[in-house]
Amino acid sequence: MRTEPRSFKFKSRHLPDERPDWEERKRRVQEDVFGASQGTPRPIRFRQGGKSSEGRAARRAASVRASRMAALRAAGVALLLVYLTYRAILWIETQDYGGFLQFMKANG
Repeated sequence: MRTEPRSFKFKSRHLPDERPDWEERKRRVQEDVFGASQGTPRPIRFRQGGKSSEGRAARRAASVRASRMAALRAAGVALLLVYLTYRAILWIETQDYGGFLQFMKANG
């Protein structure tokens, strides 16, 4: 571009131009991210249950156990819904709707 793009600067009447709390927070975040040296960023570290094979195996076993329990809960809910549907069908079949139909015929 040959010219600088338009810019917008909002100057609020209600807030002061300098914001010491914001500057302090920004400084703390930058120190936290870049470290005290301000030159090299801090390495990212992930939480691990253990770097050994036992730790990985324990995490994997816990994950498998959790997924099995979730599948069993889903199957239990599905069975309960099927049973309730069966009972509702049986209840509907035992009801006598003849009187209601006669009422509708007489008033309709």
